[in-house]
Amino acid sequence: MSKKLSVIIPLYNVSNYVERAAKSIASQQHSDIEVVVIDDGSTDDSLNVCVSDLADVDTIVITQQNKGLSAARNAGIKAASGEYLLFLDGDDFLLPDAINNILSLLENSAPDVIYGRFLLWDPNRGFIPATPYKYSPPDDPKKRTEYILGNPKQPAWNAWRYITRRSFINENNLFFIEGILSEDVPWTLAMLETAGQILFLDEPFYAYYHSRPMSIMRSLNPKRLVDLNDSVARLADMYNNRPNICALLVWQSFLYIYEICLHKRTDRDCIYTSYKLVLPLYRYSSVRLHRVVGRFTGRAMLFVLSVGLFLLKQLNRVWVKIRSGLLRS
Repeated sequence: MSKKLSVIIPLYNVSNYVERAAKSIASQQHSDIEVVVIDDGSTDDSLNVCVSDLADVDTIVITQQNKGLSAARNAGIKAASGEYLLFLDGDDFLLPDAINNILSLLENSAPDVIYGRFLLWDPNRGFIPATPYKYSPPDDPKKRTEYILGNPKQPAWNAWRYITRRSFINENNLFFIEGILSEDVPWTLAMLETAGQILFLDEPFYAYYHSRPMSIMRSLNPKRLVDLNDSVARLADMYNNRPNICALLVWQSFLYIYEICLHKRTDRDCIYTSYKLVLPLYRYSSVRLHRVVGRFTGRAMLFVLSVGLFLLKQLNRVWVKIRSGLLRS
């Protein structure tokens, strides 16, 4: 018998964190869910830690050689039987009543997508209060995509922000591109552009582990920046008649320029080459800083910019800690 909701959890060496993710599901004890766990070639005890806490939950386990997050999620989609799919990263967790709130929203409706709020969670600070905002998208589907992805108060490019109808994903071949990093960017844009009805879940359902050491997003892998910029350039070409979409894609590229100076000199060549693809696109942005950065086409200029942005980011982190009382001013 199929379930209403499948929670898909890709695992790769998160044994120190996944217990919290598993318990956040098990504690909700809802009979109309299943969990699909994909061990993507972990070399630690991630799978055993996860499954042991899901003993009373209908669980499907898949083990495979390491193929990356995209392939793991795709395997989970194909194995799932739930009417709806929720992606949960192994180092994050669901908030209390998340599943009940999702299923309550689905009692009298069958949207293609549910778009929900999340909270940041920090081991030192606990939950970081979310900035409130009202969800009121325009009726035009194209403008709706721009509205959702352009929300500055809670970034919306992450796949785990969305609960999607499984048949909608399968019928439209909305699988993740395998072999690339920063895979959420092309998937989320394609998914939102294809969706019919999108409902909003006002109650936060997801807790994102903020600034976890050695997470995929925090590890210094030049391929992540190269793949991100390649995706941005390709998508901007596809949406060249949609300047607002191009401007939103520019934001995704700009966010990680600060990392360039942190990479080895031998890795900077490929990163610089990828940025040369997208810097001309910065003219689409309404943000003056972006348009200025778009002129930083020289290797040395881009490196200096990276150093400056990195220092600003570090100063901001110190200031946040001072304000939260973790450091004395």
